[in-house]
Amino acid sequence: MLTFMGVIIGFVMGLTGAGGALVAIPLFMQFLNMNLKEASVLSLIAVVIASLSNFYYQRKNADLSISIWFVVASAVGSFVSQPFKSLIPETWIAIILALIAFFSLYSVWIPKKAIQVNDEKKSHFFKTIVIGFSLGILTTFTGLGGGVLMLPILIGIYKFNQEKAVATSLVVVGFSSLISFLIQLKGGSSLKISFDFFGLIAGVLVTSYFLKLLTLKFSPKTFDLTRKIVFTVVVALSVAKIF
Repeated sequence: MLTFMGVIIGFVMGLTGAGGALVAIPLFMQFLNMNLKEASVLSLIAVVIASLSNFYYQRKNADLSISIWFVVASAVGSFVSQPFKSLIPETWIAIILALIAFFSLYSVWIPKKAIQVNDEKKSHFFKTIVIGFSLGILTTFTGLGGGVLMLPILIGIYKFNQEKAVATSLVVVGFSSLISFLIQLKGGSSLKISFDFFGLIAGVLVTSYFLKLLTLKFSPKTFDLTRKIVFTVVVALSVAKIF
């Protein structure tokens, strides 16, 4: 079962650059009998593996220079917010997850004009730090890797094309999720990880490889439509399960 979960998570992350946690959290709740907070922590492991394995095959499209600052700011956000996670009711976390999911869905389907930004490095740097810090808080509180917000931000504000946005999102989400997971683990989060969990890792890795081969057979237009449909299904099923 965990291998099958890994296949699903790896497929969604590789295809959309986001949504790994939206898949993992309801799956862990359903089949591993976890509550929402437990699933939100464990989902970060799945997101890390899915993000970085898929990033490897799309690394030539990523903007690594901006990714570094996103990750650094995200680490600070995770560190600052970790002590407060235990104070937040699960109902609030569920509502935040749903709002983010629907926002990301709107961003995927409704085309937007790129927002004009100041070219000054100081302004660009400040914007990146603020977004990265917010990403760290989001990742720690909800277990989302942040790709559902990173994609519309990279496309709308930073004016990245779809391929560059997905690849950059994968590396930022991967390392941000890893840092958040380690901070929460050090902060006392308890996890139940069995040897079977390696089946999930295998499922993610194998899917990432075959997805790379599969994308070569589709036209950009067909691939983009497939992305949108898959992401829509993921959001609908995940929100239904979380509530």
